[in-house]
Amino acid sequence: MRISPDNTQFAAYSRLTVSAHLRNQLKDGTSMREQQENLSFSKFQELLEEEKVVNQKNVREMSNFHRNALETQMNYTDNLKRTQEVKGIMEKAFALGLVDEDNTLINKFDQKA
Repeated sequence: MRISPDNTQFAAYSRLTVSAHLRNQLKDGTSMREQQENLSFSKFQELLEEEKVVNQKNVREMSNFHRNALETQMNYTDNLKRTQEVKGIMEKAFALGLVDEDNTLINKFDQKA
């Protein structure tokens, strides 16, 4: 699988992993090494495609943290359509319970079979 800069799913995945972990590290002093192992990008894509709730306790609207970051980006981007697509993917991830209460993608062990 080739990941290109235009891949909106990978942009959403990156925001839910790297960006959110970095924010938590800066806010709480949590080390990246202390973080649990996230779902792989391919598993993230698979779960989005299945469109089934993965973890009911995590089902909610997108967090203010992610919503505000995307709205800020929309004010400065030259590709509004791409940012809106990323936002839609992230909203879907929240609706499917793929995002923990700390605004990061669920741990690969948090999936309910």
